[in-house]
Order: sequence, then structure tokens, then C-alpha cells
Amino acid sequence: MNPSQPLITLLEQAEEARDAALAQFEVSRKAHEGSRQQLQSLQDFRDQYQTRWQTQFRQAGGMEIMRCYQDFMARLGDAVNDQHRRCEQFDQAMERCRTELIERERKVAAVTQLLQRREKEQAQREMRREQKATDEMAARLMASAPAGPMSAKGNLPPSSH
Repeated sequence: MNPSQPLITLLEQAEEARDAALAQFEVSRKAHEGSRQQLQSLQDFRDQYQTRWQTQFRQAGGMEIMRCYQDFMARLGDAVNDQHRRCEQFDQAMERCRTELIERERKVAAVTQLLQRREKEQAQREMRREQKATDEMAARLMASAPAGPMSAKGNLPPSSH
């Protein structure tokens, strides 16, 4: 079994958790964006409605119409406030998802770094083992080499001049 296998398994799990956190963040981001668009639409409609009826009231309008207008504007204001609260809730949820995603990314990075460090250490141990084997082989070859003229008497071989 590969000694790094537990770390590889941990990395795979961390990546899966990160991918799930990313997917959840995207869902929350889209929900937040949809909520913001809905809020903007409500605010735009309220502003347009208010402008249109203010123009109408300048021309003519009875108390009954004014009361209906005020009731509708109050309900519209409530809808805008409710949507604003929903936007804040979606924003908080999105931030929680963002924080979770960052934590998952950090875990993936930490496990990746640990795995790389272990692989580097393993490669260095293997290099030292190979170097030791090469050195031992060289030492055995030197020990088993036939004795030459220099090794017998310590003198240099005769010169042929």
C-alpha cells in the first residue's frame, strides 16, 4: 500500500467537501441576487406608482381615492421592508457559505501541502537509500579489486624510459 494513501483519501474528501461548499455558495449567491432584484423591482414599482398618483392627486382626487392610495402604499412599503429583510437573510446565508468555502479551500490547501511535503521527504529518503547502495557497491568493488603494483610495495611501477 502506498504510504501516502491515507493523505490522498483525505485530500479527495476535502476536495469533495470544498466542491459541495462551492455549489452551496453558488446557490446562495443566486438566491441573494434574485432577492436583490426582487427588492429593486418592488422599490421601482413603488416609486413609479407614487409618482403617477401624485400627478393624479394634483388634478383631482377625493378622500376615498386618497385613502386607497395610502393603504396600498402602506402595503407596498411593508412588502419592500419584508423583501429587504429577506435580502439581508440571503446575504447572511451567502456570507456563511463563503466562510465555509474559504475553510474548505484552506483544508484542501493544507492537505495538498502536507502530501507534497511527504512525497518530497519520501523522494529524499529514496535518493539517500540509492546513494548508500551505490556507495556500498563502490566500496565492495574497491575491496575486491585485484591488488596492483602500487598496492604491493607502495612504489611506483618501473618506468620504461
